[in-house]
Amino acid sequence: MKEFKLYLIVLTSPFALLFALAEIRADYALYQHVRDYGLSATAIVQSIENASFSGSAEGGRKVRYLLDLPGPALIDGSAHMSKRAADRYAPGQEIEIVYAETNPAHSALSVSHAWSAVVSDLIVFGAYAAVLALVIALIRTSPNKTWRPSRRTWAR
Repeated sequence: MKEFKLYLIVLTSPFALLFALAEIRADYALYQHVRDYGLSATAIVQSIENASFSGSAEGGRKVRYLLDLPGPALIDGSAHMSKRAADRYAPGQEIEIVYAETNPAHSALSVSHAWSAVVSDLIVFGAYAAVLALVIALIRTSPNKTWRPSRRTWAR
């Protein structure tokens, strides 16, 4: 049963790695846009929500903000942060954000906040890659590999 779980991890890993790489790519594109074409603006905090899959407070907070630009552009963005950092904000409060002039959909609290999202994605990717390497090493050094017949089987 232990080997089955290890094989399951290896078989599902390409999907997890592709998802992680897509997140890194998206966050890096956001960082590049706000770094190269960023304009500062004042947005309004809409809500502060729990930011985890289960809805518990352990996953930090998501601060949602709204900025109505002249013309058809409406920035409806969010920023993930720790509970301590999110406690500085309240619904209805005005905050400074940075958005890309070329594409207002690309927005962040600041250029450094966008960069920290890229770094956290890279840390998660590295940790997952290390676990995957460990699983592969465990499978390769397993004394009874079920996918290869032993010599005793052939001798019978």
